[in-house]
Amino acid sequence: MVIVKSIKIAIAILALTTLVFVGFFELATPRVGGLDNFVVLRGENVLQIANNLKSQGYIESKTLFILDVFFGNDLKKLKAGTYDLKGLDDGKIIQKLVLSQTIPVQLTVIPGSTIKDIAGSLQSSRIASASDFLNLALGSDSGDQYARRQKLTGQFDFLADLPQNAGLEGYLYPDTYHLLARTTPDDIAYQMLKNFGDKLTPNLRAEIKNQGKTVFEVVTMASMLEKEVISYQDKQVVAGILWKREKEGMLLEVDSTLMYFLASDHPGIADKDVDSRYNTYKYAGPPAGPICNPGIESIEAAIDPIDTDYWFYLSKPDGTTVFSKTYAEHLINKAKYLDAGN
Repeated sequence: MVIVKSIKIAIAILALTTLVFVGFFELATPRVGGLDNFVVLRGENVLQIANNLKSQGYIESKTLFILDVFFGNDLKKLKAGTYDLKGLDDGKIIQKLVLSQTIPVQLTVIPGSTIKDIAGSLQSSRIASASDFLNLALGSDSGDQYARRQKLTGQFDFLADLPQNAGLEGYLYPDTYHLLARTTPDDIAYQMLKNFGDKLTPNLRAEIKNQGKTVFEVVTMASMLEKEVISYQDKQVVAGILWKREKEGMLLEVDSTLMYFLASDHPGIADKDVDSRYNTYKYAGPPAGPICNPGIESIEAAIDPIDTDYWFYLSKPDGTTVFSKTYAEHLINKAKYLDAGN
C-alpha cells in the first residue's frame, strides 16, 4: 500500500512538473490580447475555458492558468456567463469567473420574429442553446418540456385560453433584452411573456373581452397583420377585412400563414394544396395559431379594426397595400401590380 501511494505521489509530481514546463514553454507564444466579451457556456470545464482564453488572447499560458485554478481550489467554481476580461491578469480573471461578475448580453427581437428566429439568435449570441429554447417554447405533450411550459404559462392569466399543447408563438414580445449567458430558456421566456403582459394593458384586455374574442384569437390575427402589412392604418383596414371574411366563413387566403408552415419564402401553386391548418387557401377561418410574435401596433390594430367596403387586399412589391371591393377588381389589381412583374 505504501509503495502504491508513493507511486501515485510520484506520478502527481511528474504531472505537475510537466504542466509547469509546458506552461513556461507556452509563455514564449505572444499574447494576442482579448478584445471581445468572453463567454463561458454552461457545462464547459476548466480545460475548455483555458483553451478559449488562450485562443482569444486573454492569457499567455493555459497550463499555468489551469494550475492557478487547481491550487486555488477553484476547479468546480468557474461560472457560466459573459465577461469583460480585457486587461486582467490570470488571478483577476479567475476571480471574476468564480464570483460570476458577468455582464449582460443584448438580444434584440424584431416584430415578426418567430420562435425559431429567436432560438437562432440565442444560439448565435451564446446565451442559450437553440434546441433547449425550442423544446420549451414549441408545443409538445412530452414529459419535462411540457411540465416546464405548464409551470411557465400558469403564471400569466393572458395565456388562460391557450389551446392544449400550443406553443408560445405570438406571446414572446419583440423588444431588446439584456440577458446573461447563464440565463435559462425558462427565464428568457418568462421575461418575454412578462413584457407581453405589460404591453397588453387592462384597457386592451377589457376591449378584447367586450368584443367576445379571446387573446389567442387576437394574437393570431395580429401575427398575420405583422407579416402582411406595414402601416398602422393599413393594418386596421386589413384587420377589418380578415375579421369580416372569417365571420362569413370565407377563406382568408393569407400567403404568410402558408409560408410559416412551409418555411419557404416562395411557395408555388402546388403548395397551396398542402393539408395544414396553416393553409388559409384550403381551410376557412384562422390558421392553427400565431405565425410570428407581433408588436403592440399589430395587436392594437387587431383589436381596433377599420370597417370598410373592401373584401380583398394585396401588397405591392414596394410594400404598400392595395384594396379591392370585389373579386374582379382584386384580379385586375393582381394582374397590374403582381403578375406583370413575373
